[in-house]
Amino acid sequence: MAFPIIDIKHIDDKDCQFAIAKEITDASRTWGFLLLKNHPIPTKDIGEMFKLSRDFFNDVPEDQKTRWPINGQYVGYSGPLSDRKKDDKASMWFSGKPGCLACKEGQEALPPYWRDKVDRIEAFKHICHDLVIKLLVCLALALDLPDRNYFAKAHAEDGGNGNQFRILCYPARSREPSESTTRMSAHSDSGSVTLLFQTCAGLEIEAPDGKGWVSAPHLENNILVNLGDALAFWSGGQLKATKHRVTFDGVPHDVGRMSMAYFGAAVPDTRLEPLKICGTGEAMEQYKANGLIIPTGITVGEYSKMIMAGIYGSSVEQQPPVANTPT
Repeated sequence: MAFPIIDIKHIDDKDCQFAIAKEITDASRTWGFLLLKNHPIPTKDIGEMFKLSRDFFNDVPEDQKTRWPINGQYVGYSGPLSDRKKDDKASMWFSGKPGCLACKEGQEALPPYWRDKVDRIEAFKHICHDLVIKLLVCLALALDLPDRNYFAKAHAEDGGNGNQFRILCYPARSREPSESTTRMSAHSDSGSVTLLFQTCAGLEIEAPDGKGWVSAPHLENNILVNLGDALAFWSGGQLKATKHRVTFDGVPHDVGRMSMAYFGAAVPDTRLEPLKICGTGEAMEQYKANGLIIPTGITVGEYSKMIMAGIYGSSVEQQPPVANTPT
């Protein structure tokens, strides 16, 4: 079965939209992953964000990054080997509503390197959000839901804590760290739709039949997309959230890799009530993911906290919130 690569150049064309929607949804049922080509996010914007990221990870000393750890609003830095599973990757998180990174509390949560660059981060987050909305509309169309905005309307850009943008660096080392067994532990994402930008291959995904792992392709100027558990559960299991990982076999210890991920999620107070399956009239009562059981009626915010506490510990949730009041 070939990995799905979908051309979305005409995604806004009413005459082409349903055919594209069907391709996206078919891939989301079987793989839970797909590559998008001819997408609307400018190549120059992606390149600029990667340059900013490289300069941060390569030029800013580690002790000047760790002073701003990820907080309860998912803004800040986490270094290699610092999460509970000791994954050998570093991350910088930029979450929140539009404008919150520029406010006093937002600025104080960021390493100084990023403080005069928040306008560019916010602009990139915005165009990513627009693409996520287009994909959610396509999924609703192909699932034959009565409202094409059924999923999309729950994904307001300024709702709740906003969506999450994360840049990642898998550092090159002279030898494999003894504390870690992997680059990124196998997991499925918790939200709705993830857009992944890569500088090279290295991500492995669970095969559609659940037997083994396959390498996700990296094609220049394509975006790798995957669905999260919240949307898979919400769809009544019609859509698939697929486990993925990065290993030392895929990205050896002496090879560096960078990626950027935009996590599109429904607003935190969205209740996950699974769709009824056509033909049976029945709906899922619970959903299992990443060692957790997700019950019907849980909110997206509650589920997100469960996931983040499992990765970084409960201390992340105890940090003060980032306000949305500009200075």
